[in-house]
Amino acid sequence: MDSKLFKQALEVINLFRAHGKAHLTTSNNVFDGKYIDIENLGELLNFSICDYLGLSVDKRLKQGSIRAVNTYGTYTAISRTFLKLNIYREAEELVSRIFGKPVLLLPRTTLSHITVLPILIGRHDAVILDHQVHTTVRIASDMLRAYGIHTETIHHNDLIALEEKYTALSDQYEKIWYFTDGVYSMFGDTIPAKELEEMLNRLSKLYLFVDDAHGMSWTGKNGSGYLLSQIDYHDKMFLITSLGKGFGAGGSAIVCPNEEIREKILVLGVPLMFTSPVEPATLGAIIESAKIHLSNEIVERQEQLAELVRYFYALAEELDLPVVDYTPTPIAMVATGKPELVNEISSVLFENKIHVTGAIYPAVPYNNSGLRITLTLYQTKKDVDKILHVLAKAFQETYAKKGLSNEQILKHYKLRNRVMAK
Repeated sequence: MDSKLFKQALEVINLFRAHGKAHLTTSNNVFDGKYIDIENLGELLNFSICDYLGLSVDKRLKQGSIRAVNTYGTYTAISRTFLKLNIYREAEELVSRIFGKPVLLLPRTTLSHITVLPILIGRHDAVILDHQVHTTVRIASDMLRAYGIHTETIHHNDLIALEEKYTALSDQYEKIWYFTDGVYSMFGDTIPAKELEEMLNRLSKLYLFVDDAHGMSWTGKNGSGYLLSQIDYHDKMFLITSLGKGFGAGGSAIVCPNEEIREKILVLGVPLMFTSPVEPATLGAIIESAKIHLSNEIVERQEQLAELVRYFYALAEELDLPVVDYTPTPIAMVATGKPELVNEISSVLFENKIHVTGAIYPAVPYNNSGLRITLTLYQTKKDVDKILHVLAKAFQETYAKKGLSNEQILKHYKLRNRVMAK
């Protein structure tokens, strides 16, 4: 990040720190999911944590972690190239059943990207990044650039630009990779999966690399995620996802197209050689969460959350709130334009004992800031009523004071499924 951008990012984050919205610390009270007990603020209703299905506080996952720690200790400091715990094999086998594909488990999604991309992307390939692809993918793609791989960026979900870039690059390169997300972490919009599947079938050199961290668990067969709820696993596609967030356990899954590629990554993946493996406590939780995903319970949880999500978006539209995108995902972005308005509106929420986080620069473009609301099974329709009515009143008062409107704010957010307020 150059000095000008760094200075701007620092100013934005310091604004939120100064007003008690960032770098907060919880109290020592037990976390139950519904409320977050924050030092000096008390209990705030949780609309900020990405634990979509409420599994991180599930007794079965906690007991699985405890059993694993009691058996194996807190940490296993050895490269899995030489040795792995037997529960590692059990966890990978169960997660493989969720996807119907071979998987490898790593401690973090960032490490998964760093593991896979140098192996997957050849010296004569090119990479096209979606403008809003997750930062963890972008970090790994910076490594590729350092290796001499040609990389470019296109506007968000712009498939016309993608095909134009493909046409321009296909004579020079063996494969053209498009890096994107299944569900975008800030705006809550989604990958145009069916259109991309058609392009994969039609364009011989086009390949797809997807981070579906925020799509995992709350949708798809066995909770396999948003991408696989839209299309089947394509032989020109590669998928990485998170086992935190909706899955509730932690760690990351590299979902491989076949055993041959899994074996290649296992043998050659640098973090698999030189960093420690997933911790025993996390493996224990993964096993228990995977069992839930492979049962009918996952369908019941998905349906329950889907009903809450539908209720949220219907009421938000009724209240004429400036929601950026109405795709029914559990991430909702309420637009504010500049970061200062995020700070002002979120202060009203904090005063009403509601905790949200700001989608602010550098996570989003400076003028595309907003309030990031996460919907989870910890909440009820009554909770949704509360946050949306507080927001509606806050926006009405702010608009009257500043002479703003939904149209003036939303015009900067160019998304395919955006519903402009009346």
